[in-house]
Amino acid sequence: MVARGRVSGLNQVYIPCVEMLREHPVATGEVSNKRSSSRSLRVPIALSVGGSLLAFVAIGLGLLWATNAAAEREAVKEAGSAGELAARVALAPFLTPGLLERNEADVEALDAAGQTFKDISDVVRLKVWSEQQQVLWSDERILDGQFFELEPEEFELFETQGAATEVSDLSKEENFAEVADGNDKLLEVYFGARTSDGEPVLVESYFDYAMVTERETELRASFMPLVILGLGLLTLAQVPLAILLARRLNRAQRERERLLERVIHASDAERRRIAAEVHDGAVQDLIGISYSLEANADTAPAPINDTLHELAGSTRTTVRRLRSILNSIYPVEVPDEGWANGFNDLIQALESNGVRVRLDIADVPLAPMDEMLLLRVTRESLRNVAAHAEAETVMVRLHAARMGKMVLEVRDDGRGFTADKADSSRTAGHLGLQLLHDLADDVGALLTIDSTPGQGTSIRLELMGQR
Repeated sequence: MVARGRVSGLNQVYIPCVEMLREHPVATGEVSNKRSSSRSLRVPIALSVGGSLLAFVAIGLGLLWATNAAAEREAVKEAGSAGELAARVALAPFLTPGLLERNEADVEALDAAGQTFKDISDVVRLKVWSEQQQVLWSDERILDGQFFELEPEEFELFETQGAATEVSDLSKEENFAEVADGNDKLLEVYFGARTSDGEPVLVESYFDYAMVTERETELRASFMPLVILGLGLLTLAQVPLAILLARRLNRAQRERERLLERVIHASDAERRRIAAEVHDGAVQDLIGISYSLEANADTAPAPINDTLHELAGSTRTTVRRLRSILNSIYPVEVPDEGWANGFNDLIQALESNGVRVRLDIADVPLAPMDEMLLLRVTRESLRNVAAHAEAETVMVRLHAARMGKMVLEVRDDGRGFTADKADSSRTAGHLGLQLLHDLADDVGALLTIDSTPGQGTSIRLELMGQR
């Protein structure tokens, strides 16, 4: 079973007041904030601008694809219309009744008209069809008289006398001559017409696709600069907006930190007062009682003297426990050498009990509040290991993650615990790690605890980027 989420530790120390982070002295915090201000601004600005650039690149690629597709469709349409008009003007007068009967004079007249049309345009192939789907005439004589199946939309043109344009499917059987000539892409233009005596025919002309490509390039060149310029201006407009939002966020974060500092200082002052009162009051009274008991035990008759010695020993044990509690209550300060030097005493205690401690701590700049949170989480984690884990190895690791985040992990190979055990421990008043959860929430960090009985415990603190 895995215990996850907001669970308390199994520490034996009851902390009677809410744990709060405490900064270094205010002057140090202010200097650190000034040093990290520009750095903390650069991260969100870079992320915002970078994200905008990626979005605009994606939009630009989409627009480029859409532009190319639209330009190709428009170019095909324009080329088809131009090809239809030219073919009607050049060939319609030569669609005579004699052509249907293969009259030699009529065929020769259409041959001459077709050749002239090819000489002055990009026409590759010409065909005239009958309603029986027979090629009545073609500039490629081998096609004359052959039957091929027309597409339904093409066959409808006999009746509608309209026109249709499409990219040629050269895999069709009727196009073997075009393939043999080495063509790989052609533009087909069909239009319905009638001979001088009213018989419907279908005229098909194949144009070099270069006329479409050239028109497509012209269309694309006419509005692509506008698209690119618009995206560029929109990208530039994001920069001042990102800077403004980042500065506002930074100001709000600094104000929040100042409020937290005040709460922290007030909390630490109260904790010092409680610790001083307990130390100077109850602890000193108990020490005096133990001395008195020892003195009376020396003069008292048996068996009362043994009882008094036991009471004196129990009193001294209580004093030691109270001093341990005072150590937990008293505010933890980050050493001048850095937060990683603030738990050496716990490491030495663990190693003296045979527990191997491994450290893997990245040398990165940290805000004072982050250092304090890291120190408190690490100390509380190591206390729990010493008190409950029965571990052989402990790993303390701080490393950089994505998006400027820092991650602290404290892992042990001890006995672990279940969620039910954690809940019962919290109910009994052991609130150390639960209070650290609240701490992390207050400063915008994330604390998670994973534990499996027999497989150890992992405590993970994720700092949400540089503040």
